[in-house]
Amino acid sequence: MLDRAVRIGMIGCGTQANVHFTGLKALGTDQATVAAVCDLDDERLAAACQLWPEARAAKDYRNMLAPGDLDLVIVATMPNTHEAISLASLDAGACVLCEKPFMMNVAQAEAVLAKAAATGLQVQLGTNMRYMPSSQYLHDLVQGGTIGEPVFAKAWGCHDDPPVWGPHYHLATSGGGVLASTLVHTLDLAMWVGGSPNPLTVSAATRRLFPGKRGSKVDAVIRARYDAEDLISGLVRFDNGTFYSLEGNWCSEVTNFHSFELTTTHATITGEPFAVKVDVEGEIVDQTPQLDGDDWSQSVHTQDATLIAQLRAGEPWDMQDARQLLNLQKVVDACYESARTGREVVL
Repeated sequence: MLDRAVRIGMIGCGTQANVHFTGLKALGTDQATVAAVCDLDDERLAAACQLWPEARAAKDYRNMLAPGDLDLVIVATMPNTHEAISLASLDAGACVLCEKPFMMNVAQAEAVLAKAAATGLQVQLGTNMRYMPSSQYLHDLVQGGTIGEPVFAKAWGCHDDPPVWGPHYHLATSGGGVLASTLVHTLDLAMWVGGSPNPLTVSAATRRLFPGKRGSKVDAVIRARYDAEDLISGLVRFDNGTFYSLEGNWCSEVTNFHSFELTTTHATITGEPFAVKVDVEGEIVDQTPQLDGDDWSQSVHTQDATLIAQLRAGEPWDMQDARQLLNLQKVVDACYESARTGREVVL
């Protein structure tokens, strides 16, 4: 339990960090304060210092962590740095909120979670979409059992253009393309709403359509480094009998959004557009409730406020546990292994 504001360190001060900053400012300094900021880029670091003039600034995260006075570190860098930064943060006595993708592979994820267990600290992946009103409603609806048991889900993340504003297309930096960098958000949400089952088998295929598609819109430097998959299709079987199909596409001419659809024994529910359609005596009945609208940035703010309140109260972070986090990483890893080998992967 803390009788003071939570002291936060932000490592990586780019676009996502600024979403966090907005919510943290709104919380007020009696609840939380950004006490330290870190970024390799001088301009981003300077901008963060303008927002948080009393925060110490560093270009090396190890220097930022050295005083050991932080309660929470938010890791908003690319995945190739997540393991080292998370381990160092835990060693420095801080809990960790790490943005997706969590780690480059399962081994790294297990190492970080083992360190958290050994230090008695907490780690959570940035699962902010779970905090949206529609997501929480659907999760509770499935858990309640009134629409039957989950059977099948589709999760997709399709975009008109690859997200070349960051090096998500470069495998050594991102750990994966359309699956690891974008589809993973919807996959996590679909698994959680569906009851967080354990994956049993995974089969997937991938392709890279760039630069045959969209190549002329991107400069030569990016074209030279672009080596990630931008198209994936997959099938995952789970231990509760459900099976999920996955689709990710960074060069889609048809679909430019992400969502999931879950079929149960009595209904079909959809994340976006939010919908609940139920079989009632053979008739399809729309039982979609009126909820406050989902806002992605607001869900980040709600996530942060919840975690900070729990830290101050000495309560555990309960939105996601280590098993769920590892299962998501296992599915991502297995998709890439299956695509590479041309075989189904048994977990």
